[in-house]
Amino acid sequence: MNLGISDKAFRVLSYRGHSHRLFKKEATKAYTAKGRKGLLMELQNCGEKDQTKNVNVPMEQEQSPLQQNLEEKGDFQRIFFIHLLFSEKPQRPPIETVHAALRKAFGQVDIVCSKGLWSFALKKYPVDFSDVKQVPAQILLTEEMPSGTEKLGFMEHSQLWNIPDGEALLDRCPWKVMLSDFMSSLLSYQERSQMLLEWLQVAMDLFPSCLGVWVPSAGKLHTAQQVRDILAEKQDPFIRLAVNARFFRIQGTQDNVVDTLGMYALGLPDVQYHFHEMDPNHVVNHAYCLASYLFQNNSPIQSGETVDGIGPDGNIQRGIQWRCQYEHALIQPAREVLDICPGIYASGFREEG
Repeated sequence: MNLGISDKAFRVLSYRGHSHRLFKKEATKAYTAKGRKGLLMELQNCGEKDQTKNVNVPMEQEQSPLQQNLEEKGDFQRIFFIHLLFSEKPQRPPIETVHAALRKAFGQVDIVCSKGLWSFALKKYPVDFSDVKQVPAQILLTEEMPSGTEKLGFMEHSQLWNIPDGEALLDRCPWKVMLSDFMSSLLSYQERSQMLLEWLQVAMDLFPSCLGVWVPSAGKLHTAQQVRDILAEKQDPFIRLAVNARFFRIQGTQDNVVDTLGMYALGLPDVQYHFHEMDPNHVVNHAYCLASYLFQNNSPIQSGETVDGIGPDGNIQRGIQWRCQYEHALIQPAREVLDICPGIYASGFREEG
């Protein structure tokens, strides 16, 4: 099964609606999907080392059910972390080298802290706080440290669709350095994501021995070459790097769930599909397309509006409309998502409101 993303998957979806709005957690009405909440404890996790597995394998051949951690919350990330992974203990370049690379990428950059956790202030990205204006956002670079990948759980290991053998890459990389932003959460999500991508580009150049990149907010793993290619192509880079489309089966049924993980980190809604009798690869492509549309257009879709659906040939068709509704996520972490009701392929009961 190829639950990856192809370049052709990124197309803009049209939608039918009468108004646009920014997605704000406190302003959006959420509801519990009656008749579906009980499925939370009976998920069949479909991730395996062999990702070419036929999705129609009988349930008795699947892995054991996943016990969800319903206490895990998917909250807005005030500090956004990216981990660079290494097979051997890396060494940070001299801070003067890092500073020069940052000035080349960002213009005026000040060193805030040069001991331990390095911090740099970027004049290119000023932040307005309630009591002080035009404060430069900061980016951080940690010292080298153990990667901690052995602590990742079954959920994370099962959703490494992006590369042929993600577990092997994790096993090869016992070391990491972490990148992050700081004091930048009040930037628009467009500015903030662009700043993070620019910082990641600089870091990839500074650490040529990097083998992999882990984005914890998305549970998404990349090879270093994948990251370099995505940054070079400049085509929906944040979605491709920091949003993960996941796939699950509901144990004892023919129902499936596809959702995205990672949009929430910047204050945008992830998307979710609860369905049956559709190729999950087509649903994953739709999820990435819709996530891209939401990202590019300030998340304009309201509950009750529709998006173009998937036809029998797997292509997105304007003549098929699927209703959207904000609700609580079926699968951890707990967060509000835009649920897509895929017409005749929909599973469960959705309460309108």
